Amino acid sequence: MKRYINKVTAGLLFILCTLSICFTTSCENEEFYYQDTDKIWLSGDPAQQATRDSTLATFALDDKNITTKDVNIIANLTGAMSDHDRTFKLVVVDSMTTAPADAYELGTCVLPANQHKVTVPVKVKRTVNGLDLKKRMAKVTFRVVEDTELTPSVDDRLSFSIVWCDYLIKPASWSVIEYYLGPFSQARYRFIIEQTGMTDFSEYNNNYSWIIGFQSLMIRLLQDWNNDPANANSEYGWPYLNDNGEPLKYGQGLTV
Repeated sequence: MKRYINKVTAGLLFILCTLSICFTTSCENEEFYYQDTDKIWLSGDPAQQATRDSTLATFALDDKNITTKDVNIIANLTGAMSDHDRTFKLVVVDSMTTAPADAYELGTCVLPANQHKVTVPVKVKRTVNGLDLKKRMAKVTFRVVEDTELTPSVDDRLSFSIVWCDYLIKPASWSVIEYYLGPFSQARYRFIIEQTGMTDFSEYNNNYSWIIGFQSLMIRLLQDWNNDPANANSEYGWPYLNDNGEPLKYGQGLTV
């Protein structure tokens, strides 16, 4: 019996020693990890409806006098904040860029003291040499590379693309009205903007009484527009035409 107890005691001591060593090693590795992870990874600005790796912007909703706009990249810190400003470096990925170098301007890449992220504006131009932004999109992709103070972080978050154009693009909130008004088209969206001034529908998500009322409103406004001879010479056709050249419609069950 005593021999059995001694064996159990020895076993427990071995387990405790092993756990102690593992805990100590883990703490040492953890300390090293946090000391060695002052790195940068990229994301977009949620206010600009950014996805994980890109932001799509358009000039189509802006006044014609607007010739540039800022599209933001968020540089995020992995590691400890510092008591002084630190620089990081972004370079253009040529293989993932269609815009010429004079079509955009990258802001200052400096992480301020005591901050864990910073917004880097990229100024993009409405007129791009060699590209008709009313028909095609321009794109520039940036990637984090090694720098003196801050280096690249996780590989799948090191690149970020900015894409822009000068025609209407589908807003994220179109899904709120799509079932009742029809799938997105530039003409369908343009007519809504022209008649109501609305560009975002997110506040009406699941507000079905409003959505059904809006459906009725747009059907009536389109009928009134099509019945008005003053629109006979409209650049959008008379009756008002959809993107496919067919008369525009609003309602449920539409596929185009």
